[in-house]
Amino acid sequence: MANLIRPEAKAALLRHQQTIMGGAIVALGLWLASFSFGIVLWFAYAVTLVGFVVAIDGLRRARFTKAASGDGPGIVEIDERRISWMSAHFGGAVDMDLLKMVEVQVTAGAKALWIFTQMDGQRLAVPSAAQGAEKLIDALAALKGFDFATALKALEAKKEQCFVLWRAGDLHVEKQV
Repeated sequence: MANLIRPEAKAALLRHQQTIMGGAIVALGLWLASFSFGIVLWFAYAVTLVGFVVAIDGLRRARFTKAASGDGPGIVEIDERRISWMSAHFGGAVDMDLLKMVEVQVTAGAKALWIFTQMDGQRLAVPSAAQGAEKLIDALAALKGFDFATALKALEAKKEQCFVLWRAGDLHVEKQV
């Protein structure tokens, strides 16, 4: 009886839990607005708006989380603006304050690598399927001008190519290289 939900369905529900929560908040706001007036009506509109924001952010996170399946090599850790990746044979770390460029390189078999380049030329390549890679998007949100739309496109790409997502001091990054 404990396994009534298939593992794939459970994973999808967990991945979309923020989107579901946003939808519930929207429903609550609309329900409240349906019989309210005055200041309570404005409060209901605000609740509905917050629900939409939560749902849209949840959809974006769900798409990134799908790409970061956790079954790839290594573990990603983010601690005090330092991105680290460790595996059995390789590893490394980069400081976000020293980043020069962030790219996603799609390799053969549609496997994506996050590539971080520091000002001194040090590079770190992190598989997008590594355990904890879903945390990268939160860390990269701190970079002014980071291109989330291109990041999603890169993580869902099927052919080999390189996507430049962010460059230091450049708010208008190139979409593809």
